[in-house]
Amino acid sequence: MRISGERLTEFERREIEAYPEVWFLGLEARKIHGEEGGQLNAGYDDDNGSYNKVMHDHIGYRYEILEVIGKGSFGQVIRAIDHKTGDQVAIKIIRNKKRFHHQALIEVKILDHLRRRDSDKTHNVIHMLDYFYFRNHLCITFELMG
Repeated sequence: MRISGERLTEFERREIEAYPEVWFLGLEARKIHGEEGGQLNAGYDDDNGSYNKVMHDHIGYRYEILEVIGKGSFGQVIRAIDHKTGDQVAIKIIRNKKRFHHQALIEVKILDHLRRRDSDKTHNVIHMLDYFYFRNHLCITFELMG
């Protein structure tokens, strides 16, 4: 991190310490300079609790945001590159609101059940790849369809 550390925001220099693996930094992105304890999730959320995406920035120091491919009441879906695998994926970023978070955890349980029941991928079901938290948002990664 010494090589690129000066190109990260102050917020990211603190945040990155919690990540055991770093695959992508989004150094060319026009980053939001988050403020610890600041309004609207340190400046990373809009008034509705949706994550303020910056094209070509990172999600979890692994994924590169390419474009928004969907929006809904629960959040938004982006197309991203997984810099660990090289694959393109879809990431559903849940709004940073308690009621949406609770429902999304139920969705994760259902998606995990479907994934385990269709391990040979013979059914026409979208497969959740993983889920994680990033800047107070539950993020669910999927194989990119279409």
